[in-house]
Amino acid sequence: MNKKKYFAILCLLLTGYSAIAQSTRKLTDSVSILLRHVYVFPEKAEGMSNLIQKKQKAGKYEQFGKPGDLATMLTSDLRSVYADRHLLVRYDPQLEKRISIFSQTRKQDTTSIRREQRQNFFFRKAEILPGNIGYIDFSNFPDTNALSRQTVRATFTFVAHTDALIIDLRANFGGSTAMASEILSYFFPSKTYLGRQYNRIENSWKDEWIVNEPSVTGGLSLSMPVYFLTSRHTFSAAEGFAYTLQQLKKARIIGQPTAGGAHATRSFALGQGYVAFIPFTRSENAASHTDWEGNGVIPDDTSSDTKALVSAKEIIYRQFLHTTTDSTEIRKFTWLLNDLRTALPVSEKDLPMYCGSFEEFTFFVKEGQLCGTADRKDQPYTLAYLGNNLFRGSQWLVEFIKDQSGNFSMIKLYWPDGWVDTIKRSANPEKS
Repeated sequence: MNKKKYFAILCLLLTGYSAIAQSTRKLTDSVSILLRHVYVFPEKAEGMSNLIQKKQKAGKYEQFGKPGDLATMLTSDLRSVYADRHLLVRYDPQLEKRISIFSQTRKQDTTSIRREQRQNFFFRKAEILPGNIGYIDFSNFPDTNALSRQTVRATFTFVAHTDALIIDLRANFGGSTAMASEILSYFFPSKTYLGRQYNRIENSWKDEWIVNEPSVTGGLSLSMPVYFLTSRHTFSAAEGFAYTLQQLKKARIIGQPTAGGAHATRSFALGQGYVAFIPFTRSENAASHTDWEGNGVIPDDTSSDTKALVSAKEIIYRQFLHTTTDSTEIRKFTWLLNDLRTALPVSEKDLPMYCGSFEEFTFFVKEGQLCGTADRKDQPYTLAYLGNNLFRGSQWLVEFIKDQSGNFSMIKLYWPDGWVDTIKRSANPEKS
């Protein structure tokens, strides 16, 4: 290779290296400026800024060939100073473009509304569980607009006449704090003081109140007991929703401690396709005088993710039993509690003593399990043993009752509505 060609290649390499250095310096300078002016903890912002500036000057960020890798490293470095899970640098040119357009026009992105609408604004399930318990499962808080409010109102109207409400936040990762406040307002019939919030951008504290606005809720006010299901994935606005109602003694939380992200963020376009999410607020709850940052929302009753719903049902049914004196209601909720019980092992040699006919109900052993039919023409079903001679059938629970001779001469059928049938063993049972 001749000297001129070698020199030309060297110049190209140096020019490319210089361009990369300028690019990373511009990015780190932008992040540093934002942190110093926006981040909720000024002293932490200073430490973060100093760290990334030091690493930039040492050329540590110029080794990353992919923009996404550089964004990941910047995020990791910032969180090494303070582990704020809301603090994030991301390489996302499309998002950066949308943020830039919004900053210039202040118009909401209609494509975002359509995208959320196709996901039913993140509401995945609303149903009435046995015992007149409402159940709502949603995975995010959508942006506030006419369509999302319509979906929220319809969902909570559907469960408005239940005796208890379970809200499943185990897979809810947060979202719009404005929508979280609007949903909170369904549970407050009158204006209520929540606490105060510090805004770093404005450098001021502001009292926070919740108001049930008829234009938002349609005047709907919910007063039934509320139970939240949480997990370690529950994050941000979802945590705030549960935390607020828990601290004001309006809800009971069942599950696992949440992720611990309490700071609201604002997104900033950094240029070159990069976006920064910078937390700029923190709250002081009126009851706790703090928030859930770092610690998460601590459940009132600990349960695994997979068992949280069953645990909530059990807590509600026991509460209903504790407060009712109606004999039918007592039988109904006793049935519901028994129906939640986990099946127990039963020895195959003990099964024949349950076999026989009790009017139209016939019980027999098949492939090592107790089975039954309510009519000889029906498809057989398998019974699950719950202990103390109690089995779960297809639509009912059956208890086998012994006589003075120690034989099972009678059964009691417990139905979900609280009705109980007592049936004697048939004198001449048909062979199974």
